[in-house]
Amino acid sequence: MTDPDNSTDSRTVTLTDAKGFIYEPVRGPKRKIQFNPRSDGRFKRVEAVWNGCRWRVTGRDSPALLE
Repeated sequence: MTDPDNSTDSRTVTLTDAKGFIYEPVRGPKRKIQFNPRSDGRFKRVEAVWNGCRWRVTGRDSPALLE
């Protein structure tokens, strides 16, 4: 995802482009939750934590219902 306020980047992310979100807890590193489409029409949820260099996956599952 790109920063829409960054004037040097010509690509901006719209709501339809977004597959998840990143949040920063009060204590600890940034965390990311991403929803990737599967071939059967459902989604796979991937949870990751930022280790300072890259995202490290901490969990995966297929939620039964997305609301």
